[in-house]
Amino acid sequence: PVIRTDELFAARTVGVGVVGRDVISSYGVTGPVARASGFDMDLRRDDPYLAYADLDLRVVLGDDGDCYTRFRCLLDQVHVSLDLAEQCLDQLPSGAVNVKLPKTVRAPEGHTYVWTENPLGAMGYFLVSRGQTTPWRLAMRTASFNNVSALAAVLPGTRVADLVTVLASMFFVTGDIDR
Repeated sequence: PVIRTDELFAARTVGVGVVGRDVISSYGVTGPVARASGFDMDLRRDDPYLAYADLDLRVVLGDDGDCYTRFRCLLDQVHVSLDLAEQCLDQLPSGAVNVKLPKTVRAPEGHTYVWTENPLGAMGYFLVSRGQTTPWRLAMRTASFNNVSALAAVLPGTRVADLVTVLASMFFVTGDIDR
């Protein structure tokens, strides 16, 4: 895209809102924000689930940790996702895909924690079940909460004119913060 080479965009994003590796580790930041700072973690590769172990996954990394690198990592991740979707389409079995699924599922009694890679980072699910059709407890860990928390370390010293750029490049969804 043209925006990658736009001088004005680069002037407003390169070197702005740098998130260091120490901040990534301290605040538990994951996803493209962490990978833009060189933190090489992607659950689809590191702890594969579903069909990810059978796919050729390229992890997009950066080194600078600034707004521009976060944007570039997120944009490149879209291309990786498209490649993964094509690989999945190539592996689809032939035959019927319309099957009846049960209306309710009983989770076995006990507790479990599962995490998945989402577009903004790691999403965690803690489920406690008493063996009924609804969980006794369900808690979620979203990437948005950690991304917003890291702003406390990123924003001091940021120019007011760069505030919107930094906030937008931290990739958070307001509704996810309070889960």
